[in-house]
Amino acid sequence: MAVNRLKKALNTISGKKRVACFYRVSTKGQLDGNDIPMQRRACAEFIERQGWELAKEYIEKGVSGFKVSANDRDEIQQAKRDAENGLFDVLLCFMFDRLGRKEDETPFVLKWFSKQGVELRSVKEGQQKFEDHGDDLMNFIRFWQAGGESKKTSMRVNEKHTQMVEDGIFRGGKPPYGYKLVKSGSVNKKGKELMKLAIDEEQSKTIRMIFDLVFSSGYGANRIVKHLNSPEIDIKSSTGGKWNTGVINFILRNPIYKGYMTYGKRKSDDGLYKMTSSNEWVTSNNRNDELALVEESMWERVQQIRSSRSQENIDNPEIEKVNVTKSPLLFVGMIKCGHCGAPLTTTYNSKKYTLADGTVQKWRQAKYRCSGKALGRTECKGQTIYSQNRIEGIVLEELDKYLDQLRQVNLSDQVKKLKKNSISEEESEYKKLTKHATALKKELKILTDEVTKSIMGKSSFKPELLNSLIEQKDVEIQNIEVQLEKLEQKMKSKKLEVSEMESLISYIPVWKEVFHNPPIEKQKMMLNYIIDSIIVYKDSVTLKVKLRISDFIQASKGQYNQLTGSPS
Repeated sequence: MAVNRLKKALNTISGKKRVACFYRVSTKGQLDGNDIPMQRRACAEFIERQGWELAKEYIEKGVSGFKVSANDRDEIQQAKRDAENGLFDVLLCFMFDRLGRKEDETPFVLKWFSKQGVELRSVKEGQQKFEDHGDDLMNFIRFWQAGGESKKTSMRVNEKHTQMVEDGIFRGGKPPYGYKLVKSGSVNKKGKELMKLAIDEEQSKTIRMIFDLVFSSGYGANRIVKHLNSPEIDIKSSTGGKWNTGVINFILRNPIYKGYMTYGKRKSDDGLYKMTSSNEWVTSNNRNDELALVEESMWERVQQIRSSRSQENIDNPEIEKVNVTKSPLLFVGMIKCGHCGAPLTTTYNSKKYTLADGTVQKWRQAKYRCSGKALGRTECKGQTIYSQNRIEGIVLEELDKYLDQLRQVNLSDQVKKLKKNSISEEESEYKKLTKHATALKKELKILTDEVTKSIMGKSSFKPELLNSLIEQKDVEIQNIEVQLEKLEQKMKSKKLEVSEMESLISYIPVWKEVFHNPPIEKQKMMLNYIIDSIIVYKDSVTLKVKLRISDFIQASKGQYNQLTGSPS
């Protein structure tokens, strides 16, 4: 403290108080307006009235004082260094909230400056002193109120964006890849013409390709990136450069491509943005067919394929696995050893021989290998290696027979029944829980609003009781949201099942012709849509198809059970 006073005495020449002014705007909209000039003018007039002199100015452009910590704000940190060096006597701002709005941080920032011997002034709020406990309390209350206002503003903005998205209205900003902005024919309150999304014909081809590479060929983000960046394809990203996995992952999980506006895919945590879980997103209530680039069933299937490969699901037996498309073997990912239950993986038999002319020839053939037997499991009584031709020949022959039988059965009525009945129970429960969650959130808001009154002594509830009730409501809401997420996944799964059955009906008549034409990656994905599992024994192979609906099994007159070896 004494060192700072000495520095100030040495730095002061005119005898007048030297003032450092701090200006801040939190949004680009304020930056484009006249907020900074307004703050500067008010501070200049204040300095002139006091007979002081301007020593320095700190300007923060587009920085949120509510979301961004003082430790991450360059101008605040520079002002601190200058205060330590005694470069100014007074820190002046238009209002103290220009220094920040974080109730758990900004009061201590002000107190820090005061401890350096700096006088704290606001054009609108006067001087903030730290001479007794009352000054500390007033300092805290000021920023507690400012933080509350920021939260209310944030809630209002959030609610506005939520309602816009639910109504399917474009919120503005840069259009997602695959779309462009066109004039909407409407104007806002300021008379500015609003823009809307429209499909970009050229970019939309790339989007459809990206989704098809996952849906039809089982590609992951890395393989898609290599494909798009390859010299043969050489499609540029939205920035005109190379693609990366982050962009591909963002595209593949964005509901806009199935025709739904979305809000809340990212959120800020102290100024740092991170992706949120899909159950936290706000999605438009109705599908916009004009913006849909892929079918909804295809989009959902892509999510399922990607989810099954995530680290947390890869070892979960309850999660349906999608066939591995990198292996040259058709059934890796859905085939297991009947003796020990271990997956059959890919191995290779390699041979090298020399011709009479000295040419060296290499021969390499893929085979199925029991991973349990290869790891030395003594309980496995099966083979280690199985022939590709034998396994795949048996399974494809049996599959063809089954599909030939299924062609004779009218499945359309069963699909209609499934559509009508299977999802209604979950939808009813979902609506009931959603209504309950809405009521709890209203109660939580009432309790939260009561906290302010309690702190100011204007409520009959004690802060401790309110805190307990708020925590209780939070737990109830979290529990309901978990139930809602599970129900949502169930409904999506059933809708996907209906979609798969409809696709199956259309594919059955031409299965053989369609199946034998595409590359192996597409063959594997087609098989994945119809085969549930393949169990291999020394002397037999059991095929289980993915028709999980009992009505379908009854409709096929027992032929399903006969084929799979399941009990009647």
